[in-house]
Amino acid sequence: MNLSPIYDRIVQSLSDKKQSNLFRKTANPFYGRLIDVSTNSYLSLHTNVEVADAARNLLDNRLYGNLASRIISSNSLLYDELESEIASWENTESALVFNSGYAANLGIIGSLCNRDTEIFSDKLNHASIIDGIKLAGSKINRYLHCDMTDLEKRLKASIQKDKIIITDTVFSMDGDRAPLAEICELAGKYHCMVMVDEAHAIGIFGKTGSGLVEELGLEDHVDIRMGTLSKAVAGFGGYFAGGQLMRDYFVNTSRSLIYSTGLPHGVLSHDLAAVRSIRKHPEMGKKLLEKSFGFNNAVRELGFSTLNATTHIVPCIFGEEKAALSASELFLKNGIKVPAIRPPTVPAHSARLRFSLHVDLTDEMLESMIEILRTIKNGK
Repeated sequence: MNLSPIYDRIVQSLSDKKQSNLFRKTANPFYGRLIDVSTNSYLSLHTNVEVADAARNLLDNRLYGNLASRIISSNSLLYDELESEIASWENTESALVFNSGYAANLGIIGSLCNRDTEIFSDKLNHASIIDGIKLAGSKINRYLHCDMTDLEKRLKASIQKDKIIITDTVFSMDGDRAPLAEICELAGKYHCMVMVDEAHAIGIFGKTGSGLVEELGLEDHVDIRMGTLSKAVAGFGGYFAGGQLMRDYFVNTSRSLIYSTGLPHGVLSHDLAAVRSIRKHPEMGKKLLEKSFGFNNAVRELGFSTLNATTHIVPCIFGEEKAALSASELFLKNGIKVPAIRPPTVPAHSARLRFSLHVDLTDEMLESMIEILRTIKNGK
């Protein structure tokens, strides 16, 4: 066998990761009783009996996939129902469901932008946004995280006519919110399109739970809304919400949509049932935020930094990777699963525990987490 030098590079890369406490592996299953604050099921809809029953009724025993690309083969009626529900929820002309949030960002950015486009992207935007920009071949101008002075300076210096600002609305590792009103104001001033990724805001913010755009009343100022169905919705898939013109364009140009087999009926039925449940119970997001604010304050009172978090995602900064890993292991020994997040997911020397809070957490559960952090802080 002729061994390529690529193998040597792979072995060295893995060795370096192990030496620097950055080696990753897939999570082990946990069969005991566990308090899980590692998932993105913020509204706990994966255990909601009403959602499960509604999904079964919609499924009608169709346990198979959609068998081919939506462009080629017959399109499931569940897609039509789901997209109509999302468009109504988002108060837009149309919606288009992709196979994941990652695929949605790649498909939207990769087809919307080209080499003549300058993209102004928050430095902490999700990897799928960065990869979509790479796919488009566009010029990327990364502004300091949530820094509107820096963004305006960059916009003012730009000579490109084709410009777009792209931002997460809730940042998944820091738990803070984008200054969306200011972004929209700058976009108007400098003639930019605006695209937002609402992945971690859906189900939590807004009068009907559709996200931060709704919460701030900016529906008429954001050109493209992207969302996921795999976090608060607890299903799978991603979506575009916006004008019919844009939908038609993405159907004809988005490679991640055109060259992917459609989602299975079972996934679509859950997604539809869960979205309807969120619209029926928008108060659940507010309930979660109330729990989160109390927990965040308690963590800060212990002397830990939670950065500028103001949402249901609460980072607890340890700095070095080994310290974060040790803290995560201690939590697991106490029946609580909270992940240690390390570079390159977060900047160097900012390794952290990421508490992804959900509505089913009781006061007793939250207090037990605080007690473990207190033990760590006291060095016991």
